[in-house]
Amino acid sequence: MIKISFLARAAIGLAVILSGLGWMTLNHETARSSGREVILQTNPVDPRDVFFGHYAILNYREFGPRDVQVALSDDPDLAVGDTVYVPLIQSGAFYTPGEVFAAREDAAATGAPILEAELIEGYVVRDEDDDALWIRFDLPSQYFADSETAIALQTDFQTAIAMLRRREQWETCRDLQRNAPAEFEESWRCEDFDLADEPTSDIPEYGVILSVSDTGDAVIKGLYLNGQRLYDTLTGPRLTLERDA
Repeated sequence: MIKISFLARAAIGLAVILSGLGWMTLNHETARSSGREVILQTNPVDPRDVFFGHYAILNYREFGPRDVQVALSDDPDLAVGDTVYVPLIQSGAFYTPGEVFAAREDAAATGAPILEAELIEGYVVRDEDDDALWIRFDLPSQYFADSETAIALQTDFQTAIAMLRRREQWETCRDLQRNAPAEFEESWRCEDFDLADEPTSDIPEYGVILSVSDTGDAVIKGLYLNGQRLYDTLTGPRLTLERDA
């Protein structure tokens, strides 16, 4: 019986781990370079956490954060727990879910990029003839960033959120003034409201750039920041964004 020293066993174990990591990296880079590029819209979030470092939780608008209701395709035999395939429909810069297919080939026949999802629940909508489906996508949930990028993203996202809140408050007070004058007069939020002081700046839009494979898997390629496509590198994108509130 041949005895193997501790150092030899450790070297073999390290080689196995490194080869596994190398294979995963190769698969990831292949998916990034060979897949079809799509952009999914996200809500602005704070990308810095004092405990976990610099990253952003990706809150996809049309694909989560948990279950998504979609239209039923021509295949009524789907069951809870089945893997389904969803062609993506482009609307402007972003993509949204289309109808659900049980077979990858049928979804691919639409010519659109497709994503895998899991069927969560099927039911009949009350007072309607059509069925509806609830599905859950398995999309990348976190975006890790270098500290410089995280700080730039945090500042930009906070500005976007402040712009959104001002717009929503102005619209709320406008509607109260028009439709419920008594409530408008009593609302402390509308004390300084001026109909002529309408926020006119466009609220920034954010998204994640994904590379989608023919099998429906997705990997992150970078970020979409209000018209800018910023692709990842080994060091991460370096952002220095400035935006007027």
